[in-house]
Amino acid sequence: MPWFDGIDPATTTFRIASSANARIRVVAGPGTGKSFAMKRRVARLLESGIAPNIILPVTFTRVAAEDLHRELVGMGVPGCDLLEGVTLHSLALRILTRNHVLQATGRAPRPLNEFELEPLVCDLKDVHGGKKNVRKLKQAYEAAWARLQHHQPGIAPNPADAEFQTDLLAWLQFHEAMLIGEVIPQLHNYLQANPAAAERSEFRHILVDEYQDLNRAEQGVIELLSAAADVCIVGDDDQSIYSFKHAHPDGIREWLNANQGADDLGLDDCRRCPTQVVEIANSLIGHNAMRPVPRPLNPIAANGAGEVRIIQYESIEEEVGGISEIVSQKINDGVQPNDILVLTQSRVFGAPLYEAMVASGVPTKSYFSEAELNRDEAQRAFALLKLFLNRQDRVVLRWLVGANGHNWHAAGYRRVREHCENVGASPWDTMAQLESGTLELPYTNGIVTSFTEIRETLEELEVLADLAAIVDRLFPDGNDSTRDIRGLALGVLEEIGENDRDAFVRELSISISQPEIPTEIEDVRVMSLHKSKGLSAPVTVIAGCVQGLLPRRPDKNLTPNEQAQYMEEQRRLFYVGITRVKAEPQAGKPGTLILTYSQEMPAGDALSVGITPARLSYGTALLHASQFIGELGPAAPNPIAG
Repeated sequence: MPWFDGIDPATTTFRIASSANARIRVVAGPGTGKSFAMKRRVARLLESGIAPNIILPVTFTRVAAEDLHRELVGMGVPGCDLLEGVTLHSLALRILTRNHVLQATGRAPRPLNEFELEPLVCDLKDVHGGKKNVRKLKQAYEAAWARLQHHQPGIAPNPADAEFQTDLLAWLQFHEAMLIGEVIPQLHNYLQANPAAAERSEFRHILVDEYQDLNRAEQGVIELLSAAADVCIVGDDDQSIYSFKHAHPDGIREWLNANQGADDLGLDDCRRCPTQVVEIANSLIGHNAMRPVPRPLNPIAANGAGEVRIIQYESIEEEVGGISEIVSQKINDGVQPNDILVLTQSRVFGAPLYEAMVASGVPTKSYFSEAELNRDEAQRAFALLKLFLNRQDRVVLRWLVGANGHNWHAAGYRRVREHCENVGASPWDTMAQLESGTLELPYTNGIVTSFTEIRETLEELEVLADLAAIVDRLFPDGNDSTRDIRGLALGVLEEIGENDRDAFVRELSISISQPEIPTEIEDVRVMSLHKSKGLSAPVTVIAGCVQGLLPRRPDKNLTPNEQAQYMEEQRRLFYVGITRVKAEPQAGKPGTLILTYSQEMPAGDALSVGITPARLSYGTALLHASQFIGELGPAAPNPIAG
């Protein structure tokens, strides 16, 4: 199939695919067909004889990259088998692991999982003001990198921060690791410091999706990689929702200023949503006063009006039960589970929703970040798996020997680390010497006891036949504590298709720390609104639409302007959520949006997630409906009681 098959030459889609301009910006609203246009552009490049290895499609998720590849294969595009779409994070890891780059950076690109951070915090807390302050300093360090606040990213702004940075980097270098937030900035530093590096001219055509959700460091990497390449960026500042990752939406707004003569194209016809959802989405986002160029979505009459319901329940328990009942009824009526998407902004809602639907026999999958590692037993089993596959993984060894100790055995471990640094030994070898009695260090008895238990467990695993047997031992079938990680591990094992230990632990770690939502699944999906970006479903439920959760309260330390910006992003988040609804009336799928909220919930749960109750009464928090419910405009139905 040629790239132009079925595309009207008068349309913006055709212009996106066919433009020969070296610089292109595409601003595309939700459901307007940007992915289709980008795939056709890549197809045109391949059909014109451009070598696949010099085309770089940068996608926001690994699943989007896989979808691009699959559709190009389906079109029969020459060379598509050799085309590799990547996320910027995976590209950075790939480049940083090259030998000459490792020598230049002096850092090991082994990112820490979230649960592995606690020993780091305990090891640094005594010198840097306690655990809370260490976490704050770590966040500030990563923020400075992400925002490129300095000519040399990562440079600390004051002596106290500089001292913390020195100790943090020393910990990471000793443990041969890297914070997840360092990966992209490390690549930026390498590219900026090495203008003659082959990586600076490795690609001739670069296409970037979801540009509005990149931070300054990520945008800087794209700029450095595209100096000698044609570049096409695609995004929508109305869908910029990642400020907590320091996303920089002004990057797409101001991109034309730095790229004079670029094509500036836009897609506004919403081909996904039913018309009623388009109308309420336009009403909602229209309340954002700081939009530089308002761009309402155009409804497509053929999509039909769809179904929208707004339901208030008396309590969170009734809300969870009500949603579970709605989902079960939809499935009984013939809706496939994979056509249902359940979104919420807190585990206070997400966890019971997931458990309630599982208990009802609904096939359900949770996609909250590191949801597989919520429980101590799952964390320990995963840590043992990583250490079994690599005895020299210093991060996970540190976690395991400290997990059962006060402050992670920080005092004793400090002596282990000092010995290692003094004599050039590894932590594993040093602990083996302590266990055998050939080395003595004070305050290490707790560490030695833990190490002995760990070593004996690993020896038991060594006698097992293969990785599948090891997964079965560590994550036994029928164990609720490790149920989710077992499923994920078996899926990764099936995907790699061989007994490749390195590939297995690498892919499993990525799947846990950056969980992807496959487009071809069999389950109801439960996730945050942030995670739903790029997805769609004929039935979309947004739970917990209460003030203080959606929107969350802005930090009181922000300036009035910063608070206004924060509230606009919260509104954009709700906009993203409601535009996940997909109408396919010709297939009997009209497109259903259900918004729910409760009158009350336990005060402890409300306060733990930052909800300021309208009133507290005997341990119960009385709640306000989200202000966004009142901003949906006249097309929205009146709320009903659940």
